[in-house]
Amino acid sequence: MKNKFLLVDGNALIFRAFYSSYGRATLTTKSGIPTNAVYSFINMLMNIIEKNDYFCVKVAFDKGKKTFRHDKLKDYKAGRAKTPSELVMQFPIVREFLTNVNIEWFEVDNYEADDIIGTISKILEEDQEAETHILTSDQDMYQLISDKTFVLSPQIGTSDLMVYNKERLFEKWGVTPEQVIDYKGLRGDSSDNIKGVAGIGEKSAKELLQEFHNLENLYENIDLIKGAKQAKLVAGKEDAFLSKEIATIFRDMQLDKISFEKTIIDFAGLRDFFIRYEMNSLLKKYNSKNEENVVELKTEYEIINKWNQKYNDIENYIYLETLNDNYHTSDVIGISIVNSKGNFYYSFNSSEEISIFNWNESIVDQNFQYFLLNSKFKTYDIKKTIIALKKMGYETKSDLFIYDMMIGCYVLNSNIKSSFEQHVIMLDPSNEIKTFEEIFGKGVKRTLLIDEKIKMDYLVNKSLIIKKYEQDVLKQLQENNQTSLYEKIELPFAKVLIDMEVEGIQVDKDELATQEKNILELLTNLEIEIKNDLKDFIGDNFNVGSPKQLKELLFDKLQLPDYNKGSTDRETLESLQDKHPVISKIISFRKYSKLHSTYLKGFEKFIHPDSKVHTIFNQTLTNTGRLSSSYPNIQNISVRDEEQKNVRKIFVTNDENLYLSFDYSQIELRVLADIVNEEKLIQIFSMNRDIHSEAARSIFNLNEDQEVDSEQRRVAKVFNFGILYGLSDFGLAKDLKISIPQAKEYIKAYYQAFPQILKFKEQVIKFGYENGYVETLGNRRRYIYELSNSNYMVKQFGERAAVNAPIQGTAADILKVAMINVFENLNKSNFNSKMIAQIHDEIILLVKKEELEQVKTMVLETMKNAYNDLLKISNKNREALVDLEINYSQAKDWFNLK
Repeated sequence: MKNKFLLVDGNALIFRAFYSSYGRATLTTKSGIPTNAVYSFINMLMNIIEKNDYFCVKVAFDKGKKTFRHDKLKDYKAGRAKTPSELVMQFPIVREFLTNVNIEWFEVDNYEADDIIGTISKILEEDQEAETHILTSDQDMYQLISDKTFVLSPQIGTSDLMVYNKERLFEKWGVTPEQVIDYKGLRGDSSDNIKGVAGIGEKSAKELLQEFHNLENLYENIDLIKGAKQAKLVAGKEDAFLSKEIATIFRDMQLDKISFEKTIIDFAGLRDFFIRYEMNSLLKKYNSKNEENVVELKTEYEIINKWNQKYNDIENYIYLETLNDNYHTSDVIGISIVNSKGNFYYSFNSSEEISIFNWNESIVDQNFQYFLLNSKFKTYDIKKTIIALKKMGYETKSDLFIYDMMIGCYVLNSNIKSSFEQHVIMLDPSNEIKTFEEIFGKGVKRTLLIDEKIKMDYLVNKSLIIKKYEQDVLKQLQENNQTSLYEKIELPFAKVLIDMEVEGIQVDKDELATQEKNILELLTNLEIEIKNDLKDFIGDNFNVGSPKQLKELLFDKLQLPDYNKGSTDRETLESLQDKHPVISKIISFRKYSKLHSTYLKGFEKFIHPDSKVHTIFNQTLTNTGRLSSSYPNIQNISVRDEEQKNVRKIFVTNDENLYLSFDYSQIELRVLADIVNEEKLIQIFSMNRDIHSEAARSIFNLNEDQEVDSEQRRVAKVFNFGILYGLSDFGLAKDLKISIPQAKEYIKAYYQAFPQILKFKEQVIKFGYENGYVETLGNRRRYIYELSNSNYMVKQFGERAAVNAPIQGTAADILKVAMINVFENLNKSNFNSKMIAQIHDEIILLVKKEELEQVKTMVLETMKNAYNDLLKISNKNREALVDLEINYSQAKDWFNLK
């Protein structure tokens, strides 16, 4: 059996790797080094090596822009597009990868990769036991094809390779490998700026070579060719032979230190490389192949089904796992505890998994209950741990939980996906840890039917990891000046959310059923109308909700303009409304379908036996510090859309209580005025004047006596909020339906009126470029990786995010401080009223009627002081330049709030 050798055209492969992801967000390290081409290069190369079991692998690169061919043809390869800077930066990283992985690579002054590969393949052809594969997209390499040498040409990525032998080459070009250089001599090669013979194309070149075999024989018999073709050949003779010479691969280079020993992939070297360049998925993929680095849990642990007081310790690392994300309803898989007394897997006096709905008070382990109330704990996800324990009948106190690895890691870098495994990799990329899905399966395949030891090892290991990296997290927080953000805002805020989630929100099931019935009737009638309108174009099985069928209907049958490559999204449909009367009905059908599936039928499954929904407030999901919610999502119910707002009627209370809503008015604009220290904005807010009307006066150059009309105010409002999100002339023109020059004039007028805003934008973007992140007043960081991307659109997004994050993030910090203080004041005064929800800038409380006035006064005062409280927490040594304004309302249900 022949040994297979792989020779790789390194330049061709890295270009292919780079452009396979071009235009998308560039993969970068935290320090901004682009790695997308390297990542794809590694994937492509390693996949080919693994699939084909090559004995030896060599990679060749071009070195420099000038070669001996430029001496013969000055314009050789002239006109090629400039290599993008983020790709140039990755050339040395690819070489570094090859060195680390133990794959030999070559580059030689004055020569190209083709010449290196040509020389190596010539040497290998003398070996009777060798078969050579050349991986390249460069068609010049076809001249190297022989009985023992084949060219692998990537078709899609590198998963689909076309193998060129003599027969396939002849099918493609009608020439032999030996004739490739003659073919190039006649036809030329525009990609390399090789002329060939003017007027001789693919068909003529093929026919001439089939008759005369090569250039030399052709010109010796030039008299046999007649007419215009002969004239072209005669005129282009010099170009023909020069082009042939330039296209000929030089195969007699002197290559030093070349070896044809078996290539042994150095997986340890790969590991070091992946850690250095933060390629965590590749680290995980290839780490298991390195037997030296496959680390199994060696730590001993005790399996217990009943807690003993001898295990009690003052400080404990605890990890609780649930089968699903919704810990309000999910079964508990188990708990691991690590302390100075040992490492423990606690099985709760049961050999079966614990269902929180079947939990019986008689099962409660009193020793464990005492332990939970008289010790301190460090964990990952305080909320999940405390609430799941509570569902099982175990009481504990949030104040006893003094460290949360999840929250600490979120504060350090909110861009990282909030999962245990991703946070471990963030702290230490060398740590190989199995994911939850690898242990228990994914989606419908998730199961508890796994080996008990694997499950127990997995859980105990997590408690050990929380302990291992605790000091690293705390040290990084201190170095980033984020300790106060973690200790005084995020950690106490988690305890606020626990109370809110446990309390839940009352649902009127009858109202929910009524709304569901009404919406289904509306959908049925709409569907009948739509099908009647389209009866000449559709069949009986037409599904209004099918994007595929809708696409065929709109663009194939109705022949409507296809503005967006077959898309049937909302924006596309809205642009087609004036083209056909059925479009508005289809938009309505989609809207009500979502209303039904997401907010009505969708809410049903989340109603607990206590007739409440206990949503999960996601504290560590957004990268601006704002909350989101799930199971169900109560934050996406729009109050601007009447039909969606109607859903709020399902959230009710009893006769003893009322809902109180407190909402910060224009908090982000007030934060903007304060942060940028824009005197005119500050004055407008201090005098309680309408910010949008005042901005309109500046934009439209109106004096105090001139009235601002509704359209001018609308334009100004777009500005005031758009400025927070990186308003551009193009975006403004689109939003206001005006020309781009007019939008530019508006923007110019706005910044002339509020010059400190423009100065702030320039400063924060500059800071982002220099540091890779921006900060809120609470010292919350948002890393803006997009700023290191050379793609204009991606970079522009990064600049908009850089401007927005300090404003929106500071507003989020203020809201958190307000909620923490409201929570503490409620408890301090022994009020029975509860905070139950936060929706964007709105806080909702369930208030006892007899406490109404006291609670209202306390909350208003607390929320007004929250900005200054934040500045104190973050040691800013100043007071806010603007006052915060709070709107409030009260009602028996959410619909009537505000």
